[in-house]
Amino acid sequence: MTRKTKNNGFSLVEVIIVAALASLVFGALFTAFHASLELVRDSRAKLSALSLANERMEYFRSLPYDNVGTIAGIPPGLIPQNSTTTLNGITFMEKVLVEYVDDPADGQDTATTSDDNAISADYKRIKVEYTWGIDNSTSSIMLVSNIVPRSIETTGGGGTVKINVLDADSALLPGAPVRLINNTTIPNIDVTRISNASGVALFSGAPTSSDYEVIVTGPIAGQSYSTAGTYQATPSNPNPSVAPFAVLEADVSTLTFQIGQLSDLEIRTFSDITDDYVVEEFSDLSGVASSSNVEAVSGELVLSNTAGVYATEGFAHLTAVSPATISNWGAIRMAYDNPVDTNSTVQLFTGVTPGPYTLIPDGDLNGNATGFTQSLIDISALDPVAYPSIVVGVGLTTSDTGETSAVEEIGVYYHEGEVALPNTSLNITGKKIIGTELDTTPIYKYDQTEVTDGSGELELTDMEFDIYTITPTGAYDIATACGAHPIDHQAGIDSLTDLELVTDRSDTLRAIVTDSWGEPLPGVQVNLSRSGYDVTEVTNLCGQAFFSSGVTNNADYVLDVSATGYVSQNTDPFTVSGDTVTEITLSE
Repeated sequence: MTRKTKNNGFSLVEVIIVAALASLVFGALFTAFHASLELVRDSRAKLSALSLANERMEYFRSLPYDNVGTIAGIPPGLIPQNSTTTLNGITFMEKVLVEYVDDPADGQDTATTSDDNAISADYKRIKVEYTWGIDNSTSSIMLVSNIVPRSIETTGGGGTVKINVLDADSALLPGAPVRLINNTTIPNIDVTRISNASGVALFSGAPTSSDYEVIVTGPIAGQSYSTAGTYQATPSNPNPSVAPFAVLEADVSTLTFQIGQLSDLEIRTFSDITDDYVVEEFSDLSGVASSSNVEAVSGELVLSNTAGVYATEGFAHLTAVSPATISNWGAIRMAYDNPVDTNSTVQLFTGVTPGPYTLIPDGDLNGNATGFTQSLIDISALDPVAYPSIVVGVGLTTSDTGETSAVEEIGVYYHEGEVALPNTSLNITGKKIIGTELDTTPIYKYDQTEVTDGSGELELTDMEFDIYTITPTGAYDIATACGAHPIDHQAGIDSLTDLELVTDRSDTLRAIVTDSWGEPLPGVQVNLSRSGYDVTEVTNLCGQAFFSSGVTNNADYVLDVSATGYVSQNTDPFTVSGDTVTEITLSE
């Protein structure tokens, strides 16, 4: 008889499972142990920093009141603004800030109020901060204490510098770094304060001296801002507009500076910009593809009239506008007359005669579902690839059957294309002045010559808000500037200007026509005439018309500007001398 023996060992699978469980358990224990070590290490570092901060604060409190200040700071003193120390093997960075406090109990110096006793240096506040790094992390602690004089507040020991900071809209700007410098005092002064909620940075207790300089800039709330400040007299700026100033004993020196968020300015140069348009004047209904309850009477589209009674509503689809060449859609200009209780509305559709027509959705043209009632309709957001052809729909309504709205004209304006002008040299000058030459010639804050690239493009990044004038340095005249020129570059808003440059002539006229809202008006007739000269140009999408050939330097021109639905403007006499630019505003 054979006896079988059974071995009670672990199978391979069981070994793997046990090993995995052991790894999980010991891994968790190791992670917890490591985290505990890091917690202990961080706690020790924080305790060390706190010990240092308390020790230093006690030292600061032991100093005589007049000695509580920082080197190169305001108030001045013997405490370093920045230093390092080591404790328990950890290196700590120490930063000390001492500043006067204007207590609200006796009034405060702001942009609109003053301290009751004209002394804003009520007491001192000292902040000490310790920063340290372990591995890849940085930690810090801060202690703050008020240092109060034994006697009442005093103006002794200097004066006060009060800096008001405004934004680009002239509103008070909090959070702006304001740097006060004086390299003639011993020790030198170099201290930065942040403008408060009232847009004011106060430097109380500044030593009496001349040659104080101020620099106001960003960043503010993470955004880059322009820089403003005082300027030293130099050979390149002999008469600065805002020179360094003096601080007098027990006096307040007040200055105001304006800064704004930076933004980009893009300029593109072209040798040709081509716009085109289609206009329906309703002399009849030949330009109407389909309609209901409307008719053309005396050059106006009106509601159908039966025995003196107008239909309450009507609609017309105009013939499709299908440009052979289009770069982008531009605008629709509608001239209309809406008596009380009447209305006229424009909507855009796709489709071909006789329909059906499909309304372009709001996602592609915002506001189209409701319809447009204004005279000038911006359709530049409409994608010409998705919509190479559009149909204008006109709706007329009345709640008084004795009256009808009347549409006199509808024009669709679009951009066909352009030809780039590469490697073009441009002088760009801002309007802000930082001083004058000895002969009183202004010195501009921004005055640079730049060159467009091989595609005719120039990208100027982080530009200050200002009004910039562009002058081609070659033999060119500006025939069109879209947007307007000079460029009103806004704070925090990127700008794009397209320039059409043509061969330079001695005398030219660029007429810019806008509506009462300042929007450029396309399709406006601009006539320039005098004896032997009579030329009419139509404004483009940018509302501009350019006259060059045959124009001479004379003061006896007549300038007529007219558009259906607007009050005409006539200037007689009108002078053309050199490269003349005139702006005309038409009212509906």
